[in-house]
Amino acid sequence: MPWRGVLTSFHRRMTVALVAILIGMIGLQIVSQQRALELRRESAHYREASQLAERARRLSSEVDSFRLASMALVAPRSREEASEARNGLTDAAIAIANVSNALASESAGSSGGMRVDRILVEGLDDVSAPLLAVEPGQPLPAQTRVVSERYNARMAAAAARLERAISQRRDGTFSNLNRLIDGWHVMVGLSGALVVILVVGISIDLVGNILPALRRVHDALRRLADGDLDVRIAPSRLREINDLATALETFRVNARAVSGLAFTDPGSNLPNRRAFMDRLESMLSSQSGTVRCPARFVVLIADVDRFKYINDDYGHAIGDRLIALVGARLGDAMGPDAFVARLGGDEFAVLVPMARDDSPALVAQRLLDMADAPFDCGDCQIGITMSAGYVDAVCDPQGCCTTTSADDMLLRADLALYASKHNGRNGATPFREALLVDHEIERALERDLSRALGGDGLRMVFQPIHPVSGPPQEVEALVRWEHPVHGTVPPSRFIPAAERSGTMAALGAWIVERSLSDLARWPGLRLSLNLSPLQLQQDGFVGLFLDACRRHRIDPHRLCLEVTESVSIERNRRALLALELLRGAGCRIALDDFGTGYSSLSLLRGFRFDRLKLDRELIVDLAHDETSRAVFETAVVMALRIGAQVVAEGISDADLLDAAARAGCTHLQGYHFSRPLEAADVPAYFLMDVAQVA
Repeated sequence: MPWRGVLTSFHRRMTVALVAILIGMIGLQIVSQQRALELRRESAHYREASQLAERARRLSSEVDSFRLASMALVAPRSREEASEARNGLTDAAIAIANVSNALASESAGSSGGMRVDRILVEGLDDVSAPLLAVEPGQPLPAQTRVVSERYNARMAAAAARLERAISQRRDGTFSNLNRLIDGWHVMVGLSGALVVILVVGISIDLVGNILPALRRVHDALRRLADGDLDVRIAPSRLREINDLATALETFRVNARAVSGLAFTDPGSNLPNRRAFMDRLESMLSSQSGTVRCPARFVVLIADVDRFKYINDDYGHAIGDRLIALVGARLGDAMGPDAFVARLGGDEFAVLVPMARDDSPALVAQRLLDMADAPFDCGDCQIGITMSAGYVDAVCDPQGCCTTTSADDMLLRADLALYASKHNGRNGATPFREALLVDHEIERALERDLSRALGGDGLRMVFQPIHPVSGPPQEVEALVRWEHPVHGTVPPSRFIPAAERSGTMAALGAWIVERSLSDLARWPGLRLSLNLSPLQLQQDGFVGLFLDACRRHRIDPHRLCLEVTESVSIERNRRALLALELLRGAGCRIALDDFGTGYSSLSLLRGFRFDRLKLDRELIVDLAHDETSRAVFETAVVMALRIGAQVVAEGISDADLLDAAARAGCTHLQGYHFSRPLEAADVPAYFLMDVAQVA
């Protein structure tokens, strides 16, 4: 139906209403103009009729005066009365003639076309002359009196008729004028009522239909702007608003899909870091009403131990498949109430509500037990272990936990995870305040290390390395840091801090420069120098190192470069290439801390080292424990079989020295011989030692 399109369109409804109002206003204007013209015409007619009625009344009055004067002449009482009557008669006759002529003239020019009886004009002379001819004081002749009375009666009747006709015409004109005025009032009233009805209808439509629909759309827009993607936008009967609602609904659906992408990790189909932080923040915030904080909950962060090696060995496709399987199994193991998210890489976060008497350690153990069974990755079965750190949170009676922020809680769980890694992996560690203190110290060390590089906080010391037979000719360069607050900071603490803060390259360059500068003053000695994995991966490191040797006139054959097995250099092609180039230049390559990592044997198979330095953990019980001795001797025999020198570190007494020598070690190092020496004390030590040997 045509009207259905009008009724369902806000634009058309308003257009029709405004057009109707406009037509009504134009119609009212036309009618008003027409009525005004008619009123003007009728008003002119009424003025003419009123003037004629006034003259007719005056004519009747003059006719009455003429009759009285003529009657006075019939039987005058005195000469004076007769003379006065004669004058009155003459004046009345003249007035009648003038008024009659005026009436005749106005009647001829008016629209009414009214005729004035000629008797009022033509018979005056015939009547007046005989009356005026009688001498004053004389009686009128009977014939004259009869004629006068007859004419007076006829003239009075004619004047009365004329006055009545003119009065009727005036009254008719007045009635027409009133009718026009009443009709105009009715027309104006009807037009005004129509406009009022239209305005009221539009107002009712606005208030009852359009404004509520617009208000619903506005509320939906506000909620969408506030991030509420669950708002439902109801359709409207108005086409324009319905089109807008449809567009907003499409936007909401698309935004929800995008939000799903923004809050979902595509690799595991789990919530991502942002989603986890939002959920945790909602539980911790006392202002949030969306997620109520349980009486107690635990936040865990876990990752796959040595996941990098899985990627290297099996490829990233298998690694990605493994992460998806771990995420799915983790969600099943932690239960339906747990919120499991992937933070990135191989790191997962879990938020688990608990009762007040539950044990967070059991929850963490359930996470670790989840990884016991191997994961089927298609072409291979992969067994893994996981490490975790967790934070226990207890909420107040109102159900809100405001003691810390989500970022702080995640940091605490991450510090606990780092402690699990440091403690050997495959375990779960609860957060302790001491971990946060250590973290703050580490951050302080990172900040202060840059200043120490530019000042005198760092220094080099040198510990002698003794051959089992013959005089010593070698020292190991060790860096020391005297912190103004924390005192002596061991390399095991500030070297990782340098690697985390990005100052390892500068620190490594400083160590190389200072060590070679000191070695240049000791022409008869060799130097053993530790290299960081980051140095080996640095662009142009080999060239920079050899340039430093040339600048200080150091023969690379005097240098032994130590790398640690914990970095798994056999998986790093750049590090392997750097070591090969340095060996080709004449440097010897040593594997430090041999026996502390799981990759020792694969390292020996993949790269030929000139020297192995046995970790002190293999030596500490060497003199008293048969098992330790057997493991130590096996490591020495293996090293000798591949043609490498063997250095036993941590020789602190004569018993360890004898045991290490009997096992076949080629070099010894430890406090039994000397503590690390300042650079100024090195020449004197070797002169004294040579004198003792001599």
